[in-house]
Amino acid sequence: MHLTLLFADQCSASSATTALELLTAANLFAGETIFDVVTASLDGKPVSTLRGQTLQPEVALDQIKHTDLVLIPGFLFTLREALPGFDRYADWLRKQHAQGAVLATMCTATFLLAETGLLSGARATTHWAFADLFRKRYPDVRMDERETLCEDNRFLTSGGASAAMDLLLHLIRRYGSLDLAQKCSHYLLIDNARSEQSVYVMWSMPKSHGDDGILRVQNWLEEHYAEPLSIDELAQRFGYGARNFARRFKEATGYTPLAYLQTLRLEKAKHLLESTRMSLDSITFKVGYEDSNSFRRLFQQRVGLLPASYRKKFQPQAA
Repeated sequence: MHLTLLFADQCSASSATTALELLTAANLFAGETIFDVVTASLDGKPVSTLRGQTLQPEVALDQIKHTDLVLIPGFLFTLREALPGFDRYADWLRKQHAQGAVLATMCTATFLLAETGLLSGARATTHWAFADLFRKRYPDVRMDERETLCEDNRFLTSGGASAAMDLLLHLIRRYGSLDLAQKCSHYLLIDNARSEQSVYVMWSMPKSHGDDGILRVQNWLEEHYAEPLSIDELAQRFGYGARNFARRFKEATGYTPLAYLQTLRLEKAKHLLESTRMSLDSITFKVGYEDSNSFRRLFQQRVGLLPASYRKKFQPQAA
């Protein structure tokens, strides 16, 4: 199959070279050319990456009339600088998709794909740290940053930088075979694909919304999250009617008050699992819950791992 590896200005050099090396390895292990890879930039000239490195493409985009798959490296540390130029790639990407090509993105390259308008109504993922920015910029896209991979209507998007390996193995499995993907994973010491990136999320409190009243509630919750709380009592404490409080809190933070409180407690629990050897019962009580079994289920549902597995992953010496 013909694969175009798109070198966009300010893209990640490591993402681009990782893709080249893994796809080349797949061809070598297969003993045939599964992926006919061509590297291309907008005008065929070298592109600059982080720290001034350059990538030399083989052709310009307009020299490629048809391709089966377009793979776009991410922009983890250069996204804001690169964003204004993303619209330059839109016409070519729309044309290739209309001709049947699959469009695949690594990490924050989902932003470049979204600039084409093609993702409207589709499910997608990106690096969790940029998910809120993505939602504000592309409200018509169904963003789910919990996923490492999303596939919808010949669009393949992936999460953080490490999820690039998951995406590449997925492509090798689909267009080569399961055995070929497993061989690449084994010889190159790549973990099996993960299903979620939620275990890596470090929740950032949404406080730049401009609502001083809701900000006071948030600051109070940071100090009192472990206390027995009802949302009606919380609204009354700060002088709100219950319905007005729920609406205003959601508009400001993007969370319902209950979901916000749950997330705050879960973040505190994650920190304790990572940094202490406290028992789960003790942690459950310390973050405001009474039933460790219920808390264990909530933790697994929201984080993607059981508390013991989370501790083992992030504090192996305590396992």
